[in-house]
Amino acid sequence: MNVLLTNDDGIESRGIKVLADRLSKDHNVYVLAPESNRSAVSHHISMMVPTSIKKHSERWYSCSGYPSDCACIGLTSDLFDVKFDVLISGINAGCNLGTDIVYSGTCGAARQGIFDGVPSIALSLDPIDWAKPFKYEALADFAAKNLEALMTLANLEKPRIFVNVNGASLDSYKGVVFGNEICVRNYNDKITIKRTDEGIKSNMEFGTNSEEYSEKCDTTIVHNGYVCVNRIYADPVCADIVDGVTFKL
Repeated sequence: MNVLLTNDDGIESRGIKVLADRLSKDHNVYVLAPESNRSAVSHHISMMVPTSIKKHSERWYSCSGYPSDCACIGLTSDLFDVKFDVLISGINAGCNLGTDIVYSGTCGAARQGIFDGVPSIALSLDPIDWAKPFKYEALADFAAKNLEALMTLANLEKPRIFVNVNGASLDSYKGVVFGNEICVRNYNDKITIKRTDEGIKSNMEFGTNSEEYSEKCDTTIVHNGYVCVNRIYADPVCADIVDGVTFKL
């Protein structure tokens, strides 16, 4: 198959290199990733300015834009001049569980891949301990062995669905669990304001995550040593209408 890889950690990240190396054993792998880290950019698209693309080697390119730009360019332009069977975004250095999906550039690229008509998968690694080296190999191996099965879980018909996969930084996993619940992550970040003669500046001070999760949600599955596979709506889905509410004009 022809596989397009991207990420939000940048072209030099180890996660995308490990994944590309593993997938290249069985597939034609092409890479278009941001030139540097673009974490937490969600579905940012470069609309008002052109993006610059740099060739690093055969089938490896970087882009001055964002993860969703990479997905869109790779799938809808003639940069590679091939028809892709699947887009994979990752492997991200850090999990994308629950509320993370809203902010994630990794998931943004997978969502864009679905919008452009290709089954798309986001892969993310929970480090457990950020001070230790990340172990990408087991999750890359899982993705390679189960690529066709993961692709079948995507949906190109509305409401469209991409596949979100998370695993911990481990040498091996206990198994695979479908997650039909996702956690709520409260980041507890704080915004500080500094006023000077030159103007006003804001700065984010990162807080400590506190999570609202159940025994069956994505966070619990990953922390228990399993790979968690979720199907995530790419299209906005309306909630039920509330009876008894009236409006004035």
